[in-house]
Amino acid sequence: MSTYDNLKSVVRISVLSSDQIMVKRSLRQGGVLSNFLYLVYVNDLLNDHELSGYGAKVMSVSCGNPAFADDVSVLGLTPFYLQKMVDIVFKFCKH
Repeated sequence: MSTYDNLKSVVRISVLSSDQIMVKRSLRQGGVLSNFLYLVYVNDLLNDHELSGYGAKVMSVSCGNPAFADDVSVLGLTPFYLQKMVDIVFKFCKH
């Protein structure tokens, strides 16, 4: 808990820095817990994409939503399928 007590952040752009901002809800980037919770969170989105059947496939292997680290892509064979996958992301983010 002490890792998150009195947590403050600063935004830096080039040589300019903002005033300190109190962080009330967050996880440290690169922390063990943040990686685990990200995987738990994003797994449902990846499952939704795979179950939809809209993503690209190679033979019978679904490859419509490749993910690496904190990046997720959507690959559809037609503009219609791609839009359906984007709609799934939109609905997931709203939820």
